[in-house]
Amino acid sequence: MLLRVGVTSTAMDANQDLLDLLMELQSLDHLPRVGYSQRGIPQPESVSEHIFHVVFLVWALAPRVPGLDRRRAMELALIHDLAEVRFGDLPRTAAHYLPKGAKAEAERHAMADLLSPLGSEGPDLLREYQQGTSPEARFVSVCDKLQLILKARVYESWGHAGAGELADLLDRFDDGGFEAVAEVVRALGHRPAAPIGESGDDAPGR
Repeated sequence: MLLRVGVTSTAMDANQDLLDLLMELQSLDHLPRVGYSQRGIPQPESVSEHIFHVVFLVWALAPRVPGLDRRRAMELALIHDLAEVRFGDLPRTAAHYLPKGAKAEAERHAMADLLSPLGSEGPDLLREYQQGTSPEARFVSVCDKLQLILKARVYESWGHAGAGELADLLDRFDDGGFEAVAEVVRALGHRPAAPIGESGDDAPGR
């Protein structure tokens, strides 16, 4: 069970005030992205880092998508993985062992408890993201996957062989019809995953 920072009880109750929420979210800084750990990558990015990079991708690319509401997309990107502070970053393989829709429903319940002091906006945003009911939600979902490939390519360039499997997803990446994303994917495909420096010595943790 993940401990809530600054809270004496370990019960996963709804946050009662904004301070509880703000303190609990600090735990995301130390919550690793499990897929990288499973592939033997030391000191993998945290969920906080992932969220930041997705938000930045959305901020940078949204103006290149005609008709897209940049602010709405950034809000969706900001909250899309916050619920993981309650039950961790589950690996993709976990979906095989869970009833259909169970993970999404659990995320919505966790989000409602987590963001209770802020009302229903957070859970509503998460539902929109999960169901892909808007162009902004679909765009953020694509950026979420793009960030995975970008990070995997960086890890590969740092000499972490386990990231190669994830970087190979580039060959079958679905850009969702967003040309701004397709441009980044094409540029990444043309750039070799050469080690940083002469032998990858610049990689953190090496």
